[in-house]
Amino acid sequence: MNILGFILMKGNCAAEKDVWQFLKVLKVYAGRRHFIYGEPRKFVNNDLVKLKYLEYRQVPGSDPPLYEYLWGPRAYAETSKMKVLHFLAKVADTTPRAFPLQYEEALREERARTRGAGRAGTSATARPDSMAPSSSTRSAH
Repeated sequence: MNILGFILMKGNCAAEKDVWQFLKVLKVYAGRRHFIYGEPRKFVNNDLVKLKYLEYRQVPGSDPPLYEYLWGPRAYAETSKMKVLHFLAKVADTTPRAFPLQYEEALREERARTRGAGRAGTSATARPDSMAPSSSTRSAH
C-alpha cells in the first residue's frame, strides 16, 4: 500500500530511484534482507511486478535507460485510488482532501467505476421475477 500511495502522490508514475529513496525512509534497503519482505529488490521487481500489482517500464526516450513504476492491473482491480488516499491520510493524521489533486483524481476514478458498474449491471441478463426466490424461501442470514 505504501508503494501504491507513493506512486499516486508522484502523479501515477514514480522513477525507480525515487521509489528506492522512499523505501529507505521506511528502513527498507535494496540488497539488505528485510524481516518482512526478504530481499526488497526481489520482492518489488519479482513479486509485485510478476503478480501485476506494479508495472515496471523503461522511461520512453531515456538514454541511458531509466525505469519507472506504475500501478499494475491487479492493484487497480483490488483497490482504488480513493482507498489508498484514505490510507495515506490516516497515516498523515489528516483527511484525503488534504491532497487536493489526488483527491479530485480519486473522485473521478470512483465516478468512472460507478458508471462502469452501472453499465455492466444493465447489460446483464435479468432473471424473470418467477425465477427469483420468494421472500418466504429466502434465508434470514
